[in-house]
Amino acid sequence: MTRRIFIAFVLLAATAWAHAAQARHYAILSLVGDRLLVVTREMSTGSRLDRNTREYVRMPDNSLDRSMVVAIDEAIRRAQPGAATTLLAPKDPSLFAAADRRIEGSGSLAEILDAVRPMVAGTDATHLVLVTRQRHAAMLRLRDGMVGSGFLEGLGFYVDHGTFARSVDTNEAERGFIAPFTYVTVSLVDLANGRVLSEERVVGSAAYTTPSYNIGNAWLALTPQQKAERLGEVMKSESARVIPLLLARS
Repeated sequence: MTRRIFIAFVLLAATAWAHAAQARHYAILSLVGDRLLVVTREMSTGSRLDRNTREYVRMPDNSLDRSMVVAIDEAIRRAQPGAATTLLAPKDPSLFAAADRRIEGSGSLAEILDAVRPMVAGTDATHLVLVTRQRHAAMLRLRDGMVGSGFLEGLGFYVDHGTFARSVDTNEAERGFIAPFTYVTVSLVDLANGRVLSEERVVGSAAYTTPSYNIGNAWLALTPQQKAERLGEVMKSESARVIPLLLARS
């Protein structure tokens, strides 16, 4: 293949991809923001056994799901500028229940799609980008590697009062950290036939160390506003990372 023919082939492929993107209309639906999971790592003295404290915090509105779909929308627009999008962030408890049955092993993606189809039907969407919770072993990202115990799911915060971690700002080792996390599955579904075209599992986090004046209480390393902002940043960075992969495989 000559250089000229190769360049023509690449341009033709790019043009075909652009036309395909323009023909797509993505409905973006998040079913992860009805609650936050706060996990506190607790180590018993003289034992290697982890006894984590888990607390679910119910959210009074759908602000987390709105933040998630906005982050995905921005990532889609960067990856496929010609694509149309419709953002959905419902509060219907039955939709979240269907998503939870899947993570517990008693439900399926098909059941979730059946539950959301009436909502998507009025959008003229050709494809659905669906965000649901996934359960995964705790893997919190520190500057020196990954740490964590137990399992995490959905959106939330992992609090560790004792592990030494390096500060992002000073690179000094501090005792304790708090890590907002995003443990979700992002699925791309062809609405014409209900077929899953691609799927990405997200295990994202960012750790913030405990200042010396708050040693022993990593939860206070961030203010309430900072907690919300840092969790939003993880959602945004993970969306920017996985959406191009999701679309490229479809």
